[in-house]
Amino acid sequence: MDTLDDTMRSILALAATYRPGTIIKAEQVVDAYLDEFQGYRARRAAMDALLHELALPSHRARNRGGLFELIGLHLKRRHRDMARWFQ
Repeated sequence: MDTLDDTMRSILALAATYRPGTIIKAEQVVDAYLDEFQGYRARRAAMDALLHELALPSHRARNRGGLFELIGLHLKRRHRDMARWFQ
């Protein structure tokens, strides 16, 4: 999954330079990643893959300012929205 790797690189770069407002950029990166997938199942799988990557110990160690947790909350909101869209 090249798209997932690119997304993780972007998120880790944002985490390394964390400042106020970084979550907005991270949400934009996540949204662009999810837009690559069509349909509920594909997007849900993409979300799960991203959450799995964020939870890896090697990535977790680079989490600053709670960015990964905020991304997780953003993904939950996106999932709720998706569930309504694809009903």
